[in-house]
Amino acid sequence: MDFSFPAMLAVLFLQSDADLLKQAFLVCLIHELGHGLAMCLTKSGIQEIRLYAVGIRMKTNACLLPDGKLLAVFLSGPVMNLICAVLFRNVSPVTAVLHLGMGLFNLLPYRILDGGAVLEALLENRPVLLMIRSIFCMILSAVSIFYLYCLKIQNPSLYLTAVYLAFSEFAVDKSPSL
Repeated sequence: MDFSFPAMLAVLFLQSDADLLKQAFLVCLIHELGHGLAMCLTKSGIQEIRLYAVGIRMKTNACLLPDGKLLAVFLSGPVMNLICAVLFRNVSPVTAVLHLGMGLFNLLPYRILDGGAVLEALLENRPVLLMIRSIFCMILSAVSIFYLYCLKIQNPSLYLTAVYLAFSEFAVDKSPSL
């Protein structure tokens, strides 16, 4: 566990509704359980589970898998969230929205998110396209920050997440993570 994980939780619990944060944390766990299930089914193994400021990250041996199974492992977390969003839509709309948000957020093309991992796998022999993706992601973060500012949203965790995602595009870590 990275020190930033409990620090971020403390900040969030001071600013937000504790019940909503508990639900959000459970949504994150279900997302990672989706990846874990896919890893078990594909026998790719888990090297590391890391808790840090912006969530949970799992490192795997998925790079040894054929492309179809690799993509299944990468997409299993968001798919699990989207399935739960449908299942919870009538039971608990708030939980359904949290699952929908988590699933869609993780499909964004940022390197450290599932959508970015899929693009990295699909474009591994096309470094120019990967560079264009990284530039797009940095611009997307800047636009997001500007949009939050224009809406007068004062939640520091949203700004920090956008900055963190932009800087993650400079990361050089080549081991697959989810």
